[in-house]
Amino acid sequence: MISACETQEFIPFGRRYIEKHPGIFQLQVQNHISTENGVPLVKSLRDISITDSKKPKEQWSFKRQNKSTSNEEEGCDEELYVNGNTVIWSNGGQGGTQQVLKTFTMDTPVLQALWFDFILPTTETVPDVSGSLDIEGELQTGVCVVELGSVSCFCQSGKEYSMALPFQIASVWKMKNGLLFERAVSAAESNSSKRNFPNQTTVFSMLHCLDEVAPVIMRTNTSSGVKVSYMTDTSLHIVYTSVEPSLALIYDSQLGIHSAWRIQKAKIDDCSLVCGTLDNSLYHPVPGTPLHNQSSSSSRFFGNVSSQTPSISPLRNFSGRLSSPGPGLLHLPQPISPVITNVAASRSQSPAVPSSSFHRFHSPSPSLGRHSGNYFRTPPVCSNNVSLINESFTEWVEPLRPELCFEHMWTEPAPAIRDGSLGKSSKVFKMKDLCGQQYLCYLITYRQQLRCVKFEESNDLSQLIFGTVSVIPAKDALPIEGLNLLVILDPNGVLFIYSGVTKLNRLHVSTLPLGSGSLSMLKPVTPMTSPQRGGIFTSSRPPSAMDQAGFDEEITRLSPVQTDLEDSSHFDEFPTPTSYIQGLRDNVGTRFTIELINGSMCRAMLPQASLSPGIEKSLQSLKHMLPRDVAITVLGKWYVARNSPGGLGNQSEWTQFTKTLLGLMGYDTSRLALTIQDDVDISISPSIVAKKPKQSDQGSEDDWETLIGSDHHKLMKSSIESCLGFRCFITPEQACKHSFPASINTSSILFMHIPAVFAALQLTFEELQLNKTLSKEVESLVPILYQIAMDLRRTNYVDYYCRKFPSLFNSRSEEPSQIKEEHLTKLQYPGIFFDTVLSVDRWVNLALKEGECGQFPYIPGVCNLIKSLISLYAVLVKQSMTTEQAVDRCLKKLAPAGHRGGPISDLSLSRSFSVTVPTNSVQERMVLIMTDLGMTLEDLECLPIGLSLPLREAIFHCRYNPPSDWPEEPYVLIGRQDLAQLLSMGKRKIVSSPRTHVSKPYPRTEGSQYEEDGMEHLDQELLQLRFSEDLRVSEARRLLQSSRPARIALTQRPEVSDHDFIEEQERHLYNICIRTMALPVGRGLFTLCTYHPLPTEPLPIPKLCLQGRAPPRNATVDLTHIDTPANMNSWPQFHNGVAAGLRMADFSQIDSTWILYNKPKGNELTNEYAGFLMALGLNEHLIHLHSLNVHDYLSKGSEMTTVGLLLGLAAAKRGTMDFATTRILSIHVAAFLPPTSTELNVPHNVQVAAILGIGLVYQGTAHRHTSEVLLSEIGRPPGPELDNCTDRESYSLAAGLALGLVMFGKGNEVIGTSDLGMADTLCHYMTGGHKRPLIGSNKERYKAPSYQIREGDNINVDVTSPGATLALGMLYFRTNNSAVIDWLRVPDTQFMLDQVRPDFLMLRTISRGLVSWDYVVPSFEWIKSLIPQILQEKAFERKQGEGDDIMVDYETMSQSYCNVVAGGCLVIGLKFAGTANQMAFGTLMKSIKLALTIMSSQSHVEQTGRGVLENCMVTILLSLAMVMAGSGNLEVLRLCRMLRSRIGPPHNIFVTYGSHMAISMAVGLLFIGGGRYSLSTTPEAIGIMLCAFFPKFPFHSNDNRYHLQAFRHLYVLATEPRVVLPRDVDSGEPCYVPLEITFKDTEDYTGEVFKTSAPTLLPQLDKIKEVKILGPRYWPITFQIDKNWNTLQLLLKRNGVLFVKQRAGYLSYVLDPKGYRSVLAKSLTSDHSSHTSVQPDVIKAFTTDPVISSMADYFLMGKDDCQRNRTLQKLSSILYSCVTQEKPEVISTHLTLDQVLNQSDFSLSHPGIQQLKNIFAYYYSPFNLRNLGNKSATQLLQMEFLLALKSQLEDKLDKWQEANMEAIVKYLQTNDIKQCNVVMLSAYIAWYDIPTPEEISKIIVEGGPTLPGLCSILPQLPVKTVMQILTAWQAAV
Repeated sequence: MISACETQEFIPFGRRYIEKHPGIFQLQVQNHISTENGVPLVKSLRDISITDSKKPKEQWSFKRQNKSTSNEEEGCDEELYVNGNTVIWSNGGQGGTQQVLKTFTMDTPVLQALWFDFILPTTETVPDVSGSLDIEGELQTGVCVVELGSVSCFCQSGKEYSMALPFQIASVWKMKNGLLFERAVSAAESNSSKRNFPNQTTVFSMLHCLDEVAPVIMRTNTSSGVKVSYMTDTSLHIVYTSVEPSLALIYDSQLGIHSAWRIQKAKIDDCSLVCGTLDNSLYHPVPGTPLHNQSSSSSRFFGNVSSQTPSISPLRNFSGRLSSPGPGLLHLPQPISPVITNVAASRSQSPAVPSSSFHRFHSPSPSLGRHSGNYFRTPPVCSNNVSLINESFTEWVEPLRPELCFEHMWTEPAPAIRDGSLGKSSKVFKMKDLCGQQYLCYLITYRQQLRCVKFEESNDLSQLIFGTVSVIPAKDALPIEGLNLLVILDPNGVLFIYSGVTKLNRLHVSTLPLGSGSLSMLKPVTPMTSPQRGGIFTSSRPPSAMDQAGFDEEITRLSPVQTDLEDSSHFDEFPTPTSYIQGLRDNVGTRFTIELINGSMCRAMLPQASLSPGIEKSLQSLKHMLPRDVAITVLGKWYVARNSPGGLGNQSEWTQFTKTLLGLMGYDTSRLALTIQDDVDISISPSIVAKKPKQSDQGSEDDWETLIGSDHHKLMKSSIESCLGFRCFITPEQACKHSFPASINTSSILFMHIPAVFAALQLTFEELQLNKTLSKEVESLVPILYQIAMDLRRTNYVDYYCRKFPSLFNSRSEEPSQIKEEHLTKLQYPGIFFDTVLSVDRWVNLALKEGECGQFPYIPGVCNLIKSLISLYAVLVKQSMTTEQAVDRCLKKLAPAGHRGGPISDLSLSRSFSVTVPTNSVQERMVLIMTDLGMTLEDLECLPIGLSLPLREAIFHCRYNPPSDWPEEPYVLIGRQDLAQLLSMGKRKIVSSPRTHVSKPYPRTEGSQYEEDGMEHLDQELLQLRFSEDLRVSEARRLLQSSRPARIALTQRPEVSDHDFIEEQERHLYNICIRTMALPVGRGLFTLCTYHPLPTEPLPIPKLCLQGRAPPRNATVDLTHIDTPANMNSWPQFHNGVAAGLRMADFSQIDSTWILYNKPKGNELTNEYAGFLMALGLNEHLIHLHSLNVHDYLSKGSEMTTVGLLLGLAAAKRGTMDFATTRILSIHVAAFLPPTSTELNVPHNVQVAAILGIGLVYQGTAHRHTSEVLLSEIGRPPGPELDNCTDRESYSLAAGLALGLVMFGKGNEVIGTSDLGMADTLCHYMTGGHKRPLIGSNKERYKAPSYQIREGDNINVDVTSPGATLALGMLYFRTNNSAVIDWLRVPDTQFMLDQVRPDFLMLRTISRGLVSWDYVVPSFEWIKSLIPQILQEKAFERKQGEGDDIMVDYETMSQSYCNVVAGGCLVIGLKFAGTANQMAFGTLMKSIKLALTIMSSQSHVEQTGRGVLENCMVTILLSLAMVMAGSGNLEVLRLCRMLRSRIGPPHNIFVTYGSHMAISMAVGLLFIGGGRYSLSTTPEAIGIMLCAFFPKFPFHSNDNRYHLQAFRHLYVLATEPRVVLPRDVDSGEPCYVPLEITFKDTEDYTGEVFKTSAPTLLPQLDKIKEVKILGPRYWPITFQIDKNWNTLQLLLKRNGVLFVKQRAGYLSYVLDPKGYRSVLAKSLTSDHSSHTSVQPDVIKAFTTDPVISSMADYFLMGKDDCQRNRTLQKLSSILYSCVTQEKPEVISTHLTLDQVLNQSDFSLSHPGIQQLKNIFAYYYSPFNLRNLGNKSATQLLQMEFLLALKSQLEDKLDKWQEANMEAIVKYLQTNDIKQCNVVMLSAYIAWYDIPTPEEISKIIVEGGPTLPGLCSILPQLPVKTVMQILTAWQAAV
C-alpha cells in the first residue's frame, strides 16, 4: 500500500474570493445624444443561445506556474476560477499564501476560461512544408475568456484583445501556439444533409488574437488516395487536445468511436485541393431569400456591434480587404442601417480603433442557412440607406485559407454490434509510465473503463505510431505527471496506483476513512457560502489535529499488508467496497484533488520516489539497462516499499533500497551479512526499545551499564572508531548456525539481470564519484556493488572497491555466497566487458600517458559528468582530430535494453563549437566545448581536483587574451564578465535607459526654489571623472541658464527719478533678455540625449524666464514700461521647446500616444510644442507619429508647428526618398506641385522649411527631378502679385543648401544631370548677369510680375548668391576641380573686389575650401594663402595724411580681409570638427586673438565696421568650438564667458541676438551631449553643419531674413556618441582605465598610436583601426576593425559603458593613482625569499577583493603556537602567490591538497591520494597545456608546493612500509588482510599503483619470483622497495 502525503481539505480559492467580489456593476452614462428605437431590442436579443446547454455555475482549472515567472524554487499552482460572469486568476503554493493575479468581470456569462500561448511572428510567415506549428517570434501568454459569441484575450504583458466571432461557441480547446473553436450546432443543421462547404465547418482555428478565425480541414489516407475536406460533419466532436505532441481526440457520435488526429499547419496543396472542390451552387444562392428567415435569431446581425477590435492582421495581407470590426469572414454587402449607428461600444474595445470607425456588421451565424456564405468576404459598399432585409448576395471572393489541418492517425477498433456503442469519453489525458512510454487514455464512464492506447514517435519523428487498446476497469482516473504514475478509482471505489497499464498497489489517503462505505465517518461539508480562513490548500482542522498522534491514529486503522515484495496477491483483498469517493480532478505536478460524494474535496500529494540523488541516479540507470517490463516492475516495487504507510521508520533510505534491490535479485536478505547488520541496527536501537517504568527518583547506573553492554553500543563504537581512523580489530560475530545453507531465488524478477544491474550501478558509482558533494551517496552505494562483485566472482572489482574504501577489507563474510557457480551460467550478461575495471581515474591516467584507453561507456541522461569529462579529455589527448571524431573515439553510448538497433545518436554531442568558431588552440577548444556542454564554474568546483585541473588550466590560459569573436557564455566561464557584458549588450533590446547603474542627479544649487532648468539630468559620474579638477561643467550650466530671473544690480543715481530708474532697470533687463532668449539653442547642444523620459509622464519643458529681480528686496522687474518688439519671444520659445525635446535619449520608449500626451492643455499649439515636435524628428522619434495626427497638426494652420513638424519629419526620414514625407513637403512648395494645382496660401517660413526638408529627404541621392526644381528655385523671381516679396534671401539660401545636400560631392559624376548645366547655372546665380528665360512650369507660374518689387533684367545676386555659392561648393565637394576653384577664388583687384559684397567672400572661401578639401591644412599659412596680396597689403593700412591712395576703398579691403579669414577658419572647423586637433586649435586661437586685437583698435573698428567684425569673430569662435566639440576646453570656455558678458551700452549696438546665439552654441558644443557626443566629419555631416552653422546670424529674435532660425538645430544630424566610460563589472562603479588607440595608415602618417585615459572621447571610428585597454590593473580588451568592431560601435550607441574587470593583485586608479602600492607587490614578487613572511596587511594593501581580504583577516592572524605558525606561513605564501599571479580561484585547491596529508597523521583519504596522482600525471604528461602553449606561462598549481607534498607523503608511506612489510606480502599473496591498518595499506597501494594479487600471481607462477621479474612488473617502485618485497616473500615461502 502507498500512502499519500500532505492531505488537506480543499476549497477553490476563487470560490472564497468571489464572496467579496462586487460582481457586475453598470456605469451609468448620461451623455447619450439620443436613444435609438432598435437598440434595446438588439441588446436583449444579442446573447440568446441556439443551444440550450446547461453549463455548471462554477468551474476551475489548475496549471503549474512557469519556472521563469516563479520566484520560489518549487514554484506554485495557478488557478483559473469561473463563476457566472466573473473569472478569477490566482496563484499559490501548497501551504503557501494565495494571491489574486487578476479578476475579469464580463458583460455576459463566461462559458470557459483557459490559458493560451500565442506566437507573434517576427517576420512574414512562410507556409511550412513540414506542417510544424513552431514559428519564430515573440511568445505571448495569458488568459482567454470565452463568452457566447466573443473571445477576450488578456496577455501577461498587459495587452488586451477582444474578438467577436461570427458564430456561437460550443467549446474552446488549447493547442500548440493557438486555440481551436468548436461552434454550436443547431438541431436543424445537425439533421440536414452534409456538404463540403466552408460555411458549414464546425471547427475553426486561431493562431493569434490579431488573426482571423480560419476553418479547419481534415486529411485522411484512404485506399483510393488522400481525401481532404472541410470539417463539416456535425457528428464529430473534439473531446481532447494535446500541446506536445500536437494531437486531437475526436468522437464520432454517429459511429460511437474515437479517433486520434494530428494537428498541423495546412499545406498549400491541401488548401488548394479543398478550395477547388467547392460546389459551384454555393456561389448562387436562391434569390430573394430574406435573411431573417434563414435565422432562428436575427440578433446575430447585431451580436457583435459592441466588440470592436483591431481586425487588420499585421501578419497577413488579403487583397481588397479593408478594416473590419471582427475577424472578418463575410461581411454584408450593405453597411449598417442608420437605426443602430449609436450602439455603445463595449468596455473591451481596443484603443487602436476609435468607435467612430465602425462601418460594417457581421453576417448571421453559419448555422442559419445553407447558402448564407458567411465565410466569404466582400468589399464594403458605401451606401447608408440600403435595407438589411430581402437582399441577396451577388458578388463573392475567394474563401478564407485554412490554417490548420487535422491528419488522421488512428481510429479505435469498432465495438462488437452486440455490445453497442461505448459512448463518448468523459475524460481524456496523456500520460507516461515509469519508463517513459506514452499512452493516450480516455475514460468511458458508461462502461466504467479506462481505455489506454500506447503511442510513440517514429524514428524520423515525422509521425506517431499507435498500438493496441488496453482496458482498465475504473470509475475515474488521473495522471500524476510529476511522477509518471496513474491514479485509478476502481469500480469498487478504491484508489490504486498504476504505471502505464501495470498495477502497482493501493493508494491510502490518510484523511479518508477505511473499511465500510458508510458516510457517517465523513466530516460535515463546508457550505459553499461559508467563509474559510487560509488559501487554496488550507485545512480547516485545528493545528492540534495535525500532530503525530492524529497521524498515528489514522495509521492504526490500516489493514495489515504483507511486506513480501514478491507477493502482490493482497491488492484486491480489501473489505467491503467503499463508494464515498466521487471522482478525481485537478492534477498538477504530484498533487491532485479527490471529490467526495457529499461535495467536499480534499487535496492530496503523492510522495517522491526518492529523496536521495544517489538512489535517483541508480533508478535511472536501472531503467536504462533493464527491459521495460522488468524496469517498470522494479521501479514500482521500490516506490511501494519506499512509500508504505509506515514510512521508512528508523532505517535510512539507502538501507531500504539495498534490501529491496537485493530482494528483487533473489537474495535471502535475512541471511545476508550486509542486510543483517542494518537489521541489528534498527531492531535494537534505543529509540525503539520500550522504556522500563521508573523505580525511584534516585539516580542509578543500571541504565548506563545496559547501554554500554548493548549490541547497539558495540555497533556505534566500531563505526565511530573507523571514522576516526583508529585501528579497529573487528572480531567476527558468531553467525547463527542455520540448518540449511542460504541460496538465491532463481525465479526472482532480477535474477537473470544481475550483471546488468551491476553494470548500471557501477556506472552510477563512477558518476557519483565525480561530484565531491555526493561522497556520502558513494559510501552508501559501494556495499551493494561489493556484494554483487563478490558473488559474481569479479575479483578485480572487489579489489577496486577495497582500495577506495579500506573498511571493506574487514567486512568479508564467512558465509558462503548465495550465488553458486551453476547459477552464473544462467545469467544474462550485457555488452559491457567486465575484464577491466570501469574507472574514470584509470582511463584518464592511461590517456595522459598516451596509452590506448578505448571507449568509455556511459548511460545518456545519467552519466552527464562522465560524458562531459571524457569528452574534454578526448579533445585534450587527440588534438589532431576534430571534436566529433575525438569524442566518438573515446565515448560509447549504451543503448537502452531492447533497443531496436540502428545508430544511437546523442543530440547533446552532435553540435560543437569547433565547427562554428574555428580555432587552433586546444585551450580555446576546451573552453568552447565546456560551454557547449553547459558546464559552469560551480560544476568545476564539484569535480575532483585532479580531474578538473586541465579544464581549469584551459580557462586560466584563455583568460588573459581570449578571442574577440566568442559567444557570451565562454567569457563568463573564464571569468571575463566584462567581455560577456559587451556581447550581451548587443542582444538586449534597450527600450528605456539602462538602469543597471543609474546616474546620480545633479546636486541642487542655492537657487533650487526655482523651476528646473533643463540641465538637471546630466551624467554626473561621467562628468566628474572627465573634469575632476575644476568646476567647468557648473560654469557652463550657469552660462546657459535661462529659467531663472536675471539679477538687475543697478544703483539709482541721485539725479534719476524713480520712474526713470524703473525704465533704466527695464532697459537693462531687455539687454539681458536678448542674451537669455539666445541661450536655449546652446542648451539643446549641452543636454542632447541626456534624459530618459517615463512613458507615463509628460516631458518637462523649463520656463524661458524674461523677468528680473532687483536686490536687495528681490523686487520683480518686468518689461512693462518700455517698448519691446512684438512677439519677440516667439522663436526663443521654439528653441526652448527644441532644447527640451533634444534631451530625450535615442532609445527612449516613445510612441504616438505619448507625443499626443505632451500636447499643451486647451488644445492650443504653442511655439514650445512646435519646437518639441522638431526635436522628436531630429531624434527620429517622430516616425512613430501616426499620419492622421500629422494631418491634424498641419490642418491647425500654426506656422511654428508646421515648420517644426516638416523639418522633424524630413530629418527623421533623411536620405530615404520616402514618398509619404515627400508628398507632405511638396504641398508646401509650389514648385513641386503640378502647374494646374490650386494655389495655397503657405507662409513664407513654412516654404523655407519645406524646401530644405526636401533636401534632407533626398540627401545624397542626386535625384534628377528634385535637383532640377531646387536649382530653379534658387533664382525664383518675386511674384506673382504680392507673393514672394519678403525675406527672399532665406528661401534662395534654403533652396541652395537643399540642392547642395541632394548633390553633395556629385559634381564630377555623370548621373543624368550633366545636361542641366548645373555648375554653369550656379555660377550665373553667384556672379550675376542677365536673367535667363524661365522654363517648364515656372514659365507659366511667373507670367504675372510682382506688384511690389521691380528687379529689371539682371539677376539679383543679393538674393541668389549665398545659396548658389554654397550649392556650388557642396556640389563639387572634395573634387579639387580647378575650374570651380578659380570661380570661387577671391578677386585680387580693386575693381573686381568692388563687384562682390564682402560678406559673400566668406561664402566663396568656404565653398573653395569644400572643393579643395584634401588641401585644407590647419595652419595660419593656409588661411593666408586664401587672401589675395592686395588685401594683405591694403587692409587696416589707412594712414592719416596726404599720401592716401584715393582709389583704394580701405573699408572694402578690411571687410573683405575679415570675411576671408573667417571663411577659412570655418573650413578648418568643418574639416577638423570633433577632433580636438591641436594644430587646428592653435590656428583658430591665433585667428580669434587677431580678431580681438582688431576689435580693441578704434581706428580698425571704424574702418571695418563693428557689425562685420562681430560676425567674423563669432564665426571663428564657433569654428573653434566645433574643433573642440565635446572636449570641454577651458580656454574656449573662458573666451565664451568673456564675450557673453558684453551686455548693454555700448555693446548693444553690435552685440546682437545672433552674437549671443553663436556664443551659446559654442558653449554647448564644448560639452555637447553632456560630454558624451562629438561632431562627425562624414560628407553627410559636413553638409548638415553648413546648414546649422551658417555664418550669418539673426539681428533680432524674429529675424529670419537670411537664414531660418530653426535650421540652427540641424547639428543633431551631425553628432555621434563617442564617449567610452569604463565601469568595473564587479562593483558597477565608473573608473579610470588606460587606453591605446591605433590610427589607420594614411599618406600623411603610418603606425600612429595614441595613449590616453578613459573616460574619454574616441576619435572618429573610420580613422582608427584598433582600441585596446592596457594593463596591468585591468584585464585587456581589444577592439579590432576586422573582428569585433561592431561591438564597439554598438557600445558607443548604448551609452558608451565599457565594462572592465579589475585584476586581483591591483587597486583602481582612484585608490592608487600613482601605482605605489602595486609597486610594493612587484618588489615582493621578485624577492621569493619573502614569501614565507608575508603579513596580512601587505596582502590587503594591493587588493580590494573582499574574499581575499577576509581570508587575510580571519585565517592569517598567527599566534605563538609553533605548529600553527608553520601552517600560517604556508597559507600566507599560497595566498600571496595566488593573488599576485592572478589565480585566486585555486587558493582553495592548494588548501585542500594540503589537508590531504596534514589533517591527521593517522588518516590518508584515498580520494585525496588519487587526485594528487592525477595532478602529477597531468603535469608530467605531454598534454600539459603549458607545454603546448607559452612555456613561460605560469601554471595553476605551484610545482614547489606539489613536490613538497609528494616528498612528505612518500616519507610517511616509507616509514609505514618498513614497519608493515608482512601486511604488504600478505595482501599480495592472499588479498586477505585482517588486524592491519587498512587505511595506510590502501594509501600505499594506491600511490605506488601496486597491482592486484591476481595480476601478480599470474606472472610469478613461472619459476618463482625474481628481482628482474618484479622490476618489470612494478616499474614505478624503486629497486630498494622491490628487493624488500622479494626478501619478505622468499622468507614467507
